Amino acid sequence: MNSTSLLALIVDQHSGELTPEVIELLEAHLSENAAARAEAERIRKVLALTEQTVMRHPELARVEAVPLLHDRRSSERRRSALPWLAKAASIALLAAVTGASGFLAGQKKSASTAAAPVAADNSARLPRRDSPWARYRIAPDPGGGGMQIVRVESAKLSEGSWQ
Repeated sequence: MNSTSLLALIVDQHSGELTPEVIELLEAHLSENAAARAEAERIRKVLALTEQTVMRHPELARVEAVPLLHDRRSSERRRSALPWLAKAASIALLAAVTGASGFLAGQKKSASTAAAPVAADNSARLPRRDSPWARYRIAPDPGGGGMQIVRVESAKLSEGSWQ
C-alpha cells in the first residue's frame, strides 16, 4: 500500500466512511507494517489538530454551503428532461405529419378510383363448364335483408343463366 492510498483510507476512517470489514483490514495491515503504522499515526494527529483548530477558529475555514448530492441530481434531471421532451415532441410531430399526409393521399386516391369506370364486367366472363368445383353467385336476399351467396347448379351453368 502506498502513502497516497493510506492517507485516503485514514481520512475516510476518520470521517466514518469505511465499512467495518475495510477498517479491520486496514488495522491488520497497520499492525504488520511499522512504517505504515507510523505514517497513519502522523496523519491521525494532523487530522485531530486540524479539527481542533477549526472548532476554535471557525472563521479560518470559509466553507461555502454545498448543495446536497440529491439536490444536484434532481437539478441535473430537470436539465436533462428538456432535451428528452424536445425529442419526444419532434417524434410526435413527425408521426402526426406522416399520418395526415398518408390520410390525405388515401382520400385523393379513393376519390379518383370511385370516379373511374369499372373495368371488369361480369357479363364478359365465360363460365367454366367442365369444372368439378361448385359455383356460387351473389344474389339479393328474398327477405329484403341484403345480399346472399347462392350456389349455382351445374345444369344452369350450361344454359348460361348463372349470371
